[in-house]
Amino acid sequence: MTDSQIKVSLAFTRYLYQMLEVKQSLFIALIDHNPEEALYWAYELYYSGFEEELYEYIILIYETLYKTLHPSLNDHIRGCYVRWLEMGSTSDTNIDVGSIIYTLSLRPFCLISFARTYLRVNITLCDDSPVHTSNFIVTLNTEYIQKYNTYTLDHASCIQPYQVLENVIKYPIKKCYNKVMDTVTYENPLHSFRVKWLYYASFSPIWRERIDQYNGIIDYKNEIVHFDNEDEEEEFRSIWDYEPDEVSQSVTNRCIGTGDEEQMSVKDFCKQFHYTIISRIVKRPTTNT
Repeated sequence: MTDSQIKVSLAFTRYLYQMLEVKQSLFIALIDHNPEEALYWAYELYYSGFEEELYEYIILIYETLYKTLHPSLNDHIRGCYVRWLEMGSTSDTNIDVGSIIYTLSLRPFCLISFARTYLRVNITLCDDSPVHTSNFIVTLNTEYIQKYNTYTLDHASCIQPYQVLENVIKYPIKKCYNKVMDTVTYENPLHSFRVKWLYYASFSPIWRERIDQYNGIIDYKNEIVHFDNEDEEEEFRSIWDYEPDEVSQSVTNRCIGTGDEEQMSVKDFCKQFHYTIISRIVKRPTTNT
């Protein structure tokens, strides 16, 4: 990974999840056929400013897991992506991305190519696997996705910034798949969350915009964000200081995990989604001739 890729991977999202783990949780929610949770993770990325990254990820997932079974979805997904590229984030394009996610979450998928490419195993579908036969293309509406809008405080708000996470954090991050997915994370997640949260949040577009609005300065050497103007810092913190060191343990665990999650093996991962490993792919050593 390049430095910029690592920064994006370690970025905190709008509600202080790790961006890479949100992508991982979205992947699992899709293949677990859980549309509501998949929407939650998708919009966590989208409204954190990772719109293009989300679309690129959706296309990668579609091509790896769904395309052989649902080739007709290709034009629909790419058409929505092109519309977003041309129009940016609008009420219509905001709906598009959720409609794609909901549609995929209902469709059957095939993990064989994914397993070969990323897990280095050959697998076969179990005989007792459940059958999902949805062929609908779901179209959501503005009212349905409104619950995923970013919660924003103003001076008339009846709650304080440190209470925001308690009100918006719904699903726990899916940490038990980190080993299977080879997910890069922080050396000390709790310290990163409680102490360096604003620094890591600055890697996401939404937080960078908030910091820039109040002339905050990102110190990459010391891994902090500071403000030269006290009034601007006070104004920033009156709206955006979520004080993750003050939130409940329950919220902390949902954002970064407990640190005690039992990591799933490749075999158990395949079994969970009704596949059996038939062989492992061993890279042969190269020989000098």
